[in-house]
Amino acid sequence: MKALQAFEAASRHLNFTRAAVELNLTQTAVSHQIRNLEETLGVQLFARDQGTLRLTPAGENYVGSVRLVLSEISLATDRANDEARDDTLTIGCLGTFQI
Repeated sequence: MKALQAFEAASRHLNFTRAAVELNLTQTAVSHQIRNLEETLGVQLFARDQGTLRLTPAGENYVGSVRLVLSEISLATDRANDEARDDTLTIGCLGTFQI
């Protein structure tokens, strides 16, 4: 999961350092996560050329699915948290209330 989050953030920023700041990690940690993911998949996701970073065609194809899955997990987590909560506050006021 951490590797997928690192990949998604790095793909948006095209920069491991900015992704690290967003994820509250070090640049080295993001780099390791990406390298481990690439090794697991057996495909290079980023091309690293003279200090610039870009997605490879495989990375471009993969990032859409990763974003969708991470979004679905986030929504499911929010729904689960909402169902677990019993802290609804209902406020009533007169129709003439003005701010």
